[in-house]
Amino acid sequence: MILRSSKALIKRPKSANHNEDFISKLHDALLIQILSLVPEADANRTRILSNRWKNLWAFLPNLHFVMPFCWSIEEINKFHDSVDQTLTLRDGMPVHRFYLYCSKNCNYDRVYDWLCKVVQCRVQEIELRFPADRFTVRFCWDLFRACSSLVSLTLRGEFVLHVPDNELLFPCLKKIDLVSIVYSGDESFANLISGCPILEELFVERQLIGQFDNMERFLVVSPSLKRLRLSFALCVIGVYKVVIDAPKLEYLNILDVMSTDYSLTKPLSLTEAHIRTLTDGQGESVGQLMTCLSSVKILTLTDSTLMALSYVYGLNMPMFPNLVKFVVGIDVVWGWNILPTLLDNMPNLEHITFADGLLPFPRAQHIFNMRWSPPVEVPACLPFKMKEIIIENRETISPEEFNLIRYLLKHSNNLETVTINAHKIDARRREQISKFYRASKSCRIEFV
Repeated sequence: MILRSSKALIKRPKSANHNEDFISKLHDALLIQILSLVPEADANRTRILSNRWKNLWAFLPNLHFVMPFCWSIEEINKFHDSVDQTLTLRDGMPVHRFYLYCSKNCNYDRVYDWLCKVVQCRVQEIELRFPADRFTVRFCWDLFRACSSLVSLTLRGEFVLHVPDNELLFPCLKKIDLVSIVYSGDESFANLISGCPILEELFVERQLIGQFDNMERFLVVSPSLKRLRLSFALCVIGVYKVVIDAPKLEYLNILDVMSTDYSLTKPLSLTEAHIRTLTDGQGESVGQLMTCLSSVKILTLTDSTLMALSYVYGLNMPMFPNLVKFVVGIDVVWGWNILPTLLDNMPNLEHITFADGLLPFPRAQHIFNMRWSPPVEVPACLPFKMKEIIIENRETISPEEFNLIRYLLKHSNNLETVTINAHKIDARRREQISKFYRASKSCRIEFV
């Protein structure tokens, strides 16, 4: 039975006009909030939609300016005027992040004025990218010295940076990124770091093709620094030194292909370190560095780093009593023979990752016999602490690697998971590995 009501007749609304612009009728504050959720470049493009949208992007918390490659004076002035107009429209409204990418022919006097204005807008983050014209950038140091809002600064480009010798440059700066910078000398970098009394995070990338960045002695003296990342890839042969004095350092990441000499004052709080260095010429330096890393809980050593260490220590590696997670690359000199020594010196190790698999060479290109004999005494971390083993193979698992996998499974009493990442492992080998004896009855073997 179907019951119908005779008292009420529901009226359907008239069909909506699909061409009507409902979004543009929203309040400015709501539109600005919506724009702040989309990528900055997309938000900037909305100004061409209509007059209603023309100036909205200027009030976003993050300002993003990319100067196109300009040939004519008219094009250059058009870009400069647009930045001026935006900052004028804000009328002192706070800026969270200011990003500026300048191409050649940029008017640096106007850039100086923009920096002054955003500082007055209590900017919190600044990222500047300049062309490789070796122009000496003139910062408004006096204005920054009085700026209590700036917490992050990123500088990119092969321009010359000159930093004066002042006790205070950035009173509230906590993070600095320096990418492919040319310095006026060693003292400029040292002055910059010493002028930031509460600096916590520093990233420096030295990567100039066929050029020298004018810095031979890399000096970091900071009582507040907690995180340090270095990426050194200069192609110019020279004698380079790194001196780090940061007692509160917690995180250290070094990628170095420049044969740099390191000196590190042992930090008391260091818990995580990732070291990727060359093999030749860095043994002694890396060896000294490792003695300052004995307290870490997380450690990465690439195959070339391990090889450099083996030249210094042989099989007498330093102790890592607090180490819980270890990422390692197998080197060509010692192969698996160095593993028992490493594991013996890591009594509390719970997680180990073989970053490039269990063999030092790609199997498709080289044949390498590990000639490995299992140690008489099992390293203590295997039966008592080991919980996770990850093998990140680039190719497949060879029958020779079965020996090490079988050994690890046999002696790891508390093992929870073994993850094998192999692109070309067939079903038969998967089945073989799955049938290996496991000391831990709850251990899972996963193939990804």
